[in-house]
Amino acid sequence: MKAGKISYTGVGVTAGGVIGFLGVVVGWFSYSYPVGGGSASVSLSGTADWTGTAALIGAIGAFAFGGAFLLLNDAKIRRIAGILMAASAAFLLVMSLFGFTRVSDAVGTPAVVFTTGIGKGLALSFAGGVIALVAALLATREGETEAEAPAPQTHAEAVEA
Repeated sequence: MKAGKISYTGVGVTAGGVIGFLGVVVGWFSYSYPVGGGSASVSLSGTADWTGTAALIGAIGAFAFGGAFLLLNDAKIRRIAGILMAASAAFLLVMSLFGFTRVSDAVGTPAVVFTTGIGKGLALSFAGGVIALVAALLATREGETEAEAPAPQTHAEAVEA
């Protein structure tokens, strides 16, 4: 990566990690139960189930490794950060998908009749995982094109040519 050039793929993974984190905190699961003539709704954060906790770890990893990919210029560190941010983004996405299947397990067995649902945060975490994974895959492609590019000439080589 050239000095002064912003890696938009690193920004994308970092933003996907933040979106995934916010989704876990906002609430993955919801349920409502009848009260009097209406109903009461309760929202549970993603950490109410192990899938949300795992997605939270993936989101933090995507944020951290995306930031490292964005800020560091060393090619070896960027390659390792690229691999780790892709793994974290995939982990966030897969755990969000598992979260869709675990709504009834996260809410538990009802003592009264109530309805369960998916909270807005689960969709937000899923979207963050998709954004982070796509950006990580683009970063891998960006790294391959940088590796194929010829090495810059030194001043002495440029003068000789």
